[in-house]
Amino acid sequence: MPRALISVSDDGFTYTTLNGATSRYSDTGQAISYLGDYAKETATALTVTIDDGTKTTEIGIDENGRVGTVPKYDTGAEEVADESSTASSTHGSAETAGRPDDADQNTGGENTNGQSTRGQSASGENGFAAYDDSSGTNGDSYPMGTPFSGPAAPATPTVKKTPVRKRSARSRPQRLKKITIPGLVLIGLAILMIGAFVVPNIVPVDSPDTPQTIGSEQQVNPASELSVDSTQDVVPSYDNSPTWEAEVPKRASVTASDRGVLLVDDNRLEVLDADTGKSRYKAKISESPTFAVDTVIDGRPALLWQSGNTAEALFDGDSKPTTYQLPEKARITSAGKSVLIKAGNKLSTFGAKGLEDVPTPQAGSTPMAIDDDEIISSDWNGPVTAKNIETGDERSIKLESPGDELKIIDWISAGHGKAITLWGEQGASTNSGHRIQLVVHSLDDGSILSTVTTTTDIVGEKSWVRGQAGERAYIGPYLFDLETGLLLMDVSSRDIHLSEPRGSIVPCTMDTSTSCLLAGKQAFKTDTDLLAVVDKGNEALVLGNDSTVRAYPKKSETQDR
Repeated sequence: MPRALISVSDDGFTYTTLNGATSRYSDTGQAISYLGDYAKETATALTVTIDDGTKTTEIGIDENGRVGTVPKYDTGAEEVADESSTASSTHGSAETAGRPDDADQNTGGENTNGQSTRGQSASGENGFAAYDDSSGTNGDSYPMGTPFSGPAAPATPTVKKTPVRKRSARSRPQRLKKITIPGLVLIGLAILMIGAFVVPNIVPVDSPDTPQTIGSEQQVNPASELSVDSTQDVVPSYDNSPTWEAEVPKRASVTASDRGVLLVDDNRLEVLDADTGKSRYKAKISESPTFAVDTVIDGRPALLWQSGNTAEALFDGDSKPTTYQLPEKARITSAGKSVLIKAGNKLSTFGAKGLEDVPTPQAGSTPMAIDDDEIISSDWNGPVTAKNIETGDERSIKLESPGDELKIIDWISAGHGKAITLWGEQGASTNSGHRIQLVVHSLDDGSILSTVTTTTDIVGEKSWVRGQAGERAYIGPYLFDLETGLLLMDVSSRDIHLSEPRGSIVPCTMDTSTSCLLAGKQAFKTDTDLLAVVDKGNEALVLGNDSTVRAYPKKSETQDR
């Protein structure tokens, strides 16, 4: 029977640890209510240990969510007592650790097959399938305190009290047929990350080492506040009367962003203006794009796409794109604010007049992203290095450690001012079944922005999926705010699968087949094919069943009320 731990911290909050993830509640009653909901929804009976700092009580919750007593087991009682005391003792020291952070990287291999559609999220990509209790991630099948179990108990997080920011909706990636701009980006990023982290480092080194441990603090998992609702709106909180509409070929691939709507139909490519729906550019093509992304080149916003060994950038205000010839077998990533190109051991990026060389990191380091004219790299064992590609100035970023005896077991993503890593005990790997820490660090000073206690079964081999405009990202069941690095939602206790975010709205599926849009803390059941949220959240672009793209304006505050 799976076990859950409820402990009361000195900060006055109650913490619940279940399946390796820790959530914060205002009181014990709220925590028990959440566990009851979980047990009922998953038809899973739970054994719950409650530790108030002075005594330990054990209760049972059956498959229907009813609370009662639980039979005493000869084995495991001692483990639970050890677990609860360990968790409660961490509250006093952990409170100074974590901060909200966000890491944005398409290099994490977001959708390696490029077939990302709203409402059709593969369980292998979103991590929910790995949450099944039968996988051995928790309960009696997960031995605690053994050499193979990771830390004897998941540390209950001490939470730094950071004000929750209200987010305005922003653009999200649109689809190229069934591939959104982030989806296309992910294809390139996945290839680059495989080349950068799985294949030998760009600069050969004799001794491969796993990255060093970074200390982390626990972040609250706001799972129980999620509600499921219906909506009459085409897009929740947007008006149902479009400001413009444009017909598209029935079989065309459609993807969209702030920079435009990209249409590909056989050998024809067209870009529509995201503000008006009017055509900006048309051309015949010999092969379809495999990579598309919003980016900034020498200070100018542009829509960039790659076809074979050629890339084109349509700058804002231009009627024709600038063409770039790429090196043979070049791999492209937009993990950072600028696009990084890797060909063999040579690095470059896009400039206004052509490709610009980027200095190669020192031997043993792996290049990960370009942020604000800095190439971000790491040797997996030391601090992150940020080197200015123009001046040569270099700074070292020591990542804050999330806990003693923890080591980096995997780099998930880096760029856009964030680094996302997995931390575990010595011997842990991405598929070892250990309890681990998912940590978001700031690349400004290496401080922890947020952490999540989880297991390798839930996120160990999942991808970091960054959405349009870099506003949201998710890995497995965990949704993050990319601007702050804060964990926004943990849907591991719900039958919800996340897909590529569109600004602050996240397409999803629930009950394995029902399409939905996650906005704030509400999941709205809807079949809307949301392409993007543009103009700083003021317009939502939708692909209709009648092969028409429509732009719906944001409702006013009066309309929302």
